[in-house]
Amino acid sequence: MKISILGLGQVGGRLAQIWSRAGHKLQAGLRPGSRHEETARHLNLAVAEPSRAVESADVIVLALPWTATKSTLRSIPSLHGRVLLDATNPLAADLSVLVPQVGSGAQQVAAWSGGAKVVKAFNTIGAANYGYPSFDVFYCTDDAEAAQIGHALIADTTMRPVSVGPLKNAAYLEQLAGLWIDLAVHKRVEGAFAFNMVRDQNLKENR
Repeated sequence: MKISILGLGQVGGRLAQIWSRAGHKLQAGLRPGSRHEETARHLNLAVAEPSRAVESADVIVLALPWTATKSTLRSIPSLHGRVLLDATNPLAADLSVLVPQVGSGAQQVAAWSGGAKVVKAFNTIGAANYGYPSFDVFYCTDDAEAAQIGHALIADTTMRPVSVGPLKNAAYLEQLAGLWIDLAVHKRVEGAFAFNMVRDQNLKENR
């Protein structure tokens, strides 16, 4: 697939690295003078301004700090009907989770994008842990086509895709991300960790 990643920090850079190995065609959407241009060169990625990067993409990935999300989406053409994978978290300066009036950051992204088919994903696990098959990646969306694409792109990282329902459930994923960030930043949990969906078939059969 042709994937344009808006932002190439830890999240965008790691996804670009993994998806390039999986055979996808990646492009970075960066503003002129971005400090991430060196990362793009290191990964052999084509670079264009965000408004140009989204033109021919099959999937657009939002991997920006929350403070840059609105201005970036407002600077590009409407993404109405396009598949937009939202990996952002609406965080305040103290890393607490912000709750937009519409309900979640993902729903706010959908509004700012002019009606994109938004898939919330990759926001509840640290970017350094992407690509390890022992971890789940939760995703949610209101669109069946976007769900299939999001599921496949998560699977391409070798992690397990787990659908958690409609886009409004992104509010829960963003709070889960807030918990992950608190545990990681304050070193309440050491080493690589993530939240997984645990199923017990024996328990189900014994009920």
